Amino acid sequence: MLEQFDFIFYKGETPIARIIQRLTNSQYSHVAMVIDPLHLIQLDWKTPVSIQHLAYPISQYDVYRLKVALTEKEKAKVIFFIREWISTGYDWKLIISRFFNILLATPIVSSADRYNCDELIVDAFRHVGINLIEYDIQLTPDALSKSKLLYNVNENEKRLLVRKKK
Repeated sequence: MLEQFDFIFYKGETPIARIIQRLTNSQYSHVAMVIDPLHLIQLDWKTPVSIQHLAYPISQYDVYRLKVALTEKEKAKVIFFIREWISTGYDWKLIISRFFNILLATPIVSSADRYNCDELIVDAFRHVGINLIEYDIQLTPDALSKSKLLYNVNENEKRLLVRKKK
């Protein structure tokens, strides 16, 4: 069962997803955050920050969960931070600069008034003092999935199933 603040790491099969996966050397092309068992907060290249139903096929995503418990105050602040950005468009400047950074090692530049999927989530948690990823690590969905503060729920469930079979 999905829980509030779970992260959905998408392993897309669209042409855009495959380009992102190839450029970032990752199985993941996108990340969204669960706000309740049926809804995600997300944004992508074609959709501004919005609350949407989980519609990804289960085979195309992994679920990660925080290792740290949030206080009720922290939960409220994270949700408030994200809601402040509802309807904000995608940060194309950041995506293009990441692309050139990968190819030519140019600096990464972002827009002050826009986000992309991983950046929104990381900033929401930094807003409450939780640093999901170090500042010196190049942010991608894959880099975020490797955060020391997250664990792969799918992998954890697989381990539990193996133990039960023994």
